[in-house]
Amino acid sequence: MQTSHNYIVDHDGNFRFTKNGLKEVAPLLAKAGINTHSIKTYEQYIKARKAASPYFLEYLQEQTNERLADKPDTLEWNAIRAIVFETPEEAEALLAKVKKKKQIFSR
Repeated sequence: MQTSHNYIVDHDGNFRFTKNGLKEVAPLLAKAGINTHSIKTYEQYIKARKAASPYFLEYLQEQTNERLADKPDTLEWNAIRAIVFETPEEAEALLAKVKKKKQIFSR
């Protein structure tokens, strides 16, 4: 038997998502038009993940926004988001602001 946080593969090779796996993986696979209930083997799961990979950054940004929705909208959080999701120039600009803020408060 093969298990992970997101799925279980039994001794006969039957694949199924855990409750957590459905919650975490289904939205990503849905972006690629893949229904999680159609995946019956580990090999199908790997193919589905590969098919969904072009949508990963979009999915990650949505997950990040959802998980940070109730967090303060700080310069530091915006810098972290910019590093991952924005252009290098936008990230550098926010990092410069963070460094400047750090210098002001370290005096």
